[in-house]
Amino acid sequence: MPAIKMPERSTSSDRSAGGLKGLRRRVVCPHCWHEFPPHDILWVASHPDLRGDPKAGQDAAIRFLPTRFDLAGRALDANGLPCHQLACPECHLLVSRALLQMKPLFFSILGAPGSGKSYLLASMIWGLRKCMASWFQLAFSDADPVSNQLLNNYEETLFLSTTPNELVALPKTEREGDLYEGVRVKNRTVWCPKPFVFTVRPNKDHPHATQFQSAARAICLYDNAGEHFLPGGDTAENQATRHLAISQALFFVFDPTQHPRIRRRCADKSDDPQLHDRTWTHRQDQVLLEAAHRIRTHAGLGHSEKDKRPLVVIVTKYDAWCGLTGGKPLLPKHVLKGPQGGLHALHGGHLQQVSDQIRDLLARFTPEFTAAAESVSEDVIYIPVSSLGHAPEVSERGGFLGIRPADIRPMWVEFPLIYVLSRTAPHLVPTVNSSR
Repeated sequence: MPAIKMPERSTSSDRSAGGLKGLRRRVVCPHCWHEFPPHDILWVASHPDLRGDPKAGQDAAIRFLPTRFDLAGRALDANGLPCHQLACPECHLLVSRALLQMKPLFFSILGAPGSGKSYLLASMIWGLRKCMASWFQLAFSDADPVSNQLLNNYEETLFLSTTPNELVALPKTEREGDLYEGVRVKNRTVWCPKPFVFTVRPNKDHPHATQFQSAARAICLYDNAGEHFLPGGDTAENQATRHLAISQALFFVFDPTQHPRIRRRCADKSDDPQLHDRTWTHRQDQVLLEAAHRIRTHAGLGHSEKDKRPLVVIVTKYDAWCGLTGGKPLLPKHVLKGPQGGLHALHGGHLQQVSDQIRDLLARFTPEFTAAAESVSEDVIYIPVSSLGHAPEVSERGGFLGIRPADIRPMWVEFPLIYVLSRTAPHLVPTVNSSR
């Protein structure tokens, strides 16, 4: 196909980027948070000989600002091949096309080492893929096949195993692993976060189906190794937690099985090895306070100023500590109201009642943590979840803690993200009786 010569630059935000229409006026990079007009987006060369990018690395394909396009609107690289991937003009890391068209929502998830964030994320996303259409008439999906590959692998391990009765375990999140990418800046390597990116769009039966383009959202969800939130983990070379300053909501995964008082109270109520065999714990209140320090530093907040964004304390591993509540389900079915016209609504009042129960329980056993949470944010809610719904087992072969996929029964894992969507995109997830 002959190449068509196009103008080198355009100041119009309607300029096609890979055939896309309806581009946003400004795009935010999900890695370095540089804000730029869509016509500044870089393309990633397709030809295998065009390798060695000055920022992305010697093994990475060259990023470039194109001057030639094919009839489909795809940029042509220096060797004439059409290109398919886009990159940030500042850090040169890949940018999903959804972020050029949809308003972004940034959410951060943090917690102490060993709190189970990877299991929570895999279980949460798996649940959302199934419930968002039936509850809220929303299509929830990956923004592209590359950004979420690690999380997709986790979902397959837990929920699509071909040997569901054999023990499996997810790998520990490493400081400089698959969730981070290094870029060269002034002769040094800077580590940037690599978020999971999803799109949420109204289906044809949603009230905002006719405003499909403006109603849709791109969700960037950041995970981190727990060690990044220990004191001293934030440096000029490691920007992996800078997303805390720009996120619209914060999730903190609180693991009761790491708290000595709760472990002692639950020791005779549960056979979960996490309550009996663990010899180490982390001060989770200190992890949260360290995160708050970074938020205040990067967002320019005063030392005693509270954050106004929602802080969702996800109290995980509910199946292990439910004995403290009498084993009664804390999230009743009527936390969802409806359906009315095929659409449910989140009952904020009932969810707040659950939060109050959990907050009172934590205040009895872990008063230092509730004090820390409520010193960080003026808008705190506590949601109990169980990512697996079943206690893990100690493998006889490797000695690791594992779970049999056949035993997995997640509990309420969808509600933390549903809740923050109801706060940040209420046109997508409506609420009723949400007065506090």
